[in-house]
Amino acid sequence: LAEVQNVVDVTFGDGAKQTESWAKIAGRQFGLTETQAKKFTSTIGAMMKSSGMSGDEIVEMSTDLAGLAADMASFYNLDFETAFQKIRSGISGETEPLKQLGVNMSVANLQAFALEKGITKSFNAMSQSEQTMLRYQYLMQATADAQGDFAKTADSFENAKRTITTALNTISATVGTFILDTVNPLVSGLASVLTSITAPQEETLFD
Repeated sequence: LAEVQNVVDVTFGDGAKQTESWAKIAGRQFGLTETQAKKFTSTIGAMMKSSGMSGDEIVEMSTDLAGLAADMASFYNLDFETAFQKIRSGISGETEPLKQLGVNMSVANLQAFALEKGITKSFNAMSQSEQTMLRYQYLMQATADAQGDFAKTADSFENAKRTITTALNTISATVGTFILDTVNPLVSGLASVLTSITAPQEETLFD
């Protein structure tokens, strides 16, 4: 959780607090642990950032797609990670993973979708950020039936199991954070001591 938080802070900058607030309620709405929510959003956010996007749109799109991963996991009876990887692949331009779920993100389909939106620019002539945005919009439209499925079927056996697992993992993370806060100074101190002991030996070896 601590390592993922660092990725969130670097990826989203000023939007990190908004992402963190969403991650804390993702358990109730989507069954995701805080760690899963932050991992999914930061992974998607980093991809979008590298494509040239910036600002609030990255935060909104990342949280939308992280939540969609949970809903698709519920809708298609997949585990969260598998559903997320299919979404990540689709947003990056791979077609096969989502095609297995009936979502065809081929260039031809994306071009037709763009024309429906009044966009006449050729897909291949679009910038990387424009292509990523188009994939996002197409995916959100194509998965409309799955959106909100976790909340709608929260009382089902499978989603009840997911909720229990999320709760247990959240408790573990909370306890682990407390232990880490106690142990970390000791580990850091030990590392400093060992470094000071071995440093002269390293210098001798180099000499």
